[in-house]
Amino acid sequence: MPDTSQVHHDVALTNVSVAYSNNAYIASEIAPEVSVRRQSNKYFIYDADREAARSSADFRAPGAEANEVDFDLSSDSYFCDDHALESVVPDEERDNADSPIQPQIDRVDFLTDKILLNQEINLATLLRDTSAVPSTDITNSAQRWDQASVDPIDEFEIARAAVVESTQRMPNTLVLPFEVYQAVRNNPKVTERIAYSKLGVFGPSELAQLFDVERVLVPHSVVNTAPNGQSPSLENIWGKDALLLYVPSQAGLKTIAPALRFVWTQAAGSLSGVSVQTWREERRKASVVRVQKYYDQKLVAPTAAYLIANAIS
Repeated sequence: MPDTSQVHHDVALTNVSVAYSNNAYIASEIAPEVSVRRQSNKYFIYDADREAARSSADFRAPGAEANEVDFDLSSDSYFCDDHALESVVPDEERDNADSPIQPQIDRVDFLTDKILLNQEINLATLLRDTSAVPSTDITNSAQRWDQASVDPIDEFEIARAAVVESTQRMPNTLVLPFEVYQAVRNNPKVTERIAYSKLGVFGPSELAQLFDVERVLVPHSVVNTAPNGQSPSLENIWGKDALLLYVPSQAGLKTIAPALRFVWTQAAGSLSGVSVQTWREERRKASVVRVQKYYDQKLVAPTAAYLIANAIS
C-alpha cells in the first residue's frame, strides 16, 4: 500500500494526476447484461434442434387431422459468483493526503477497475476458446493480415457466412484488438478499397462500412502478466485474434447472443449489481474498502460468433 511519502507532496497540483488504468473494456458491449433477482436460476432454450427450420408437410385433406409438429424446450442455468476485492486505507495516509488524492475514492476506483479487468479477461477467454466457438486458425504466417499480399476480407466472408448459416442473423459487430486493427487499416488490399474516403485517413467507422457491420470495436485494454514486484509486462487481453459476432441491442426473450452476463442486481446493498462497503478496524487504525459484484458470464449461443485466431504475426 502507499506510504505517507507517496500521498503527501510538498507541492501538489490539484487538477493533474497520473493514473494507469484500463479504459477500453468491451465486455459490456458484446455480452448483454441480464439483471436477475436470484443468485442462481434457470433460463430456457427454445428449439435447439431447429425444428422451426425443417419443412413439414402441411396439406390437410377435408375431414382429416392436421400434421402435428412441435419443438423441444430445454434449459440451462447460471450462478452469479461473488467477485470482491478490498483494500486498507491507514489513517496516516488519509490524514496526510494532499488534494487531489482521495485515498478512499481512489481505492474504490482501483478495486472496481480490477474487478472489471477480470470480467474482461473472463469473457475474452470464453470467446477465444476454439473448442467452443467456431473458428479459423491462421497457422500459416504467410496468410496473416500483416502480409501485404493477403486480403483480410476473404477470411471475413467465410466468418460471415458461418454466422448467417448457423443463426440466420447477419453479424453486426467486429472486434479488432488494437494491433490487429492497425494491421488491417494499413493492409494494402484494404486501403485500396477505401483510398478515396476522408482523404485516405480512415478508422473504425470506415472499416465498419467496408466489412458491412454496424460497428468495429478496438479493445486496447491490457493485462500485466509480470510477477508481482517486477517491471510490467503488458499484453492485450484480446490477443491477436479477430472476432465477428451477432450481438442483439439488448438481452430479452427469444433472442440470440453469443454470450450473456447474468448480474444479481438485487444482492443486499447493491446498486445495479455492484456494492461498496467500508468499515473501521481500530486495531489497525485504518478503514477498509471492499467492492463487490455478483455475476456469471456464459456462452449461450456460441455459433453467433466466429473467431479468426492468430490474424497477425
